[in-house]
Parts: sequence; C-alpha cells; structure tokens
Amino acid sequence: MKRRLISTVAAMVSVLATMMCSSPSATAGPWPPKPKACNTDGAGAQLHTIEAVRLRAGKGTSSRVVTVLSKNTDFYAECWGVTADDAWWAYGRVLSGPDRERYGWVAGAYTATGYRH
Repeated sequence: MKRRLISTVAAMVSVLATMMCSSPSATAGPWPPKPKACNTDGAGAQLHTIEAVRLRAGKGTSSRVVTVLSKNTDFYAECWGVTADDAWWAYGRVLSGPDRERYGWVAGAYTATGYRH
C-alpha cells in the first residue's frame, strides 16, 4: 500500500512538472507569448518613439490601432517583424507614459535606440 501511494505521488509530481515547464507563462517571464508574426531573431532592444506613433495589434498599417504613443515614449522591443513591403515593425511593451505596460507593434521608422526616461 505504501509503495503504491509513493508511486502515485511520484507520477502526479511528474505530470505537474511537465505541465508547468510547457506552459507559456513558465518560459515567457513577464512577456506574453511571442507573436507568430515575429519573423526575425534579433535581440531585444531599448527604443523610444521619435514622434507620435500608433501602437497596433499586429504589424502593418492595416492592423487595429491599440493606442497612440506620444513622442519620446520608452518602448522595449522583444522581437522584430518585416512586412511584405520590407517595412520593419517592433513588437514589445510600452515602458513610460499613460500607456505603460501595454503590448503591441510600432513601426520601426518612428523609433530610435535608447530610452528617454
């Protein structure tokens, strides 16, 4: 009986460990899962907006606008995506201003490296 109980507990621990290690939140840290639209393997980048820019739900001007970020808004880009017309888009998290902690895409043409705040 004792051996069966130990075996059952060990099996449950194994199943729970597998579930925890395969869940997005276990590997993604503070980030939501990386969008499939990220089609480059570059490292993350500290950026800021060089003028007002739309934060979008997807890369490309046809994607839904989430909000408008003001000039000099800090943005951490986790990954990059390139559209069919070779426009660069950064996916990441807003780090300053009223839209802090929102995630989305910004056009690379409206960003520069480094933080402003």
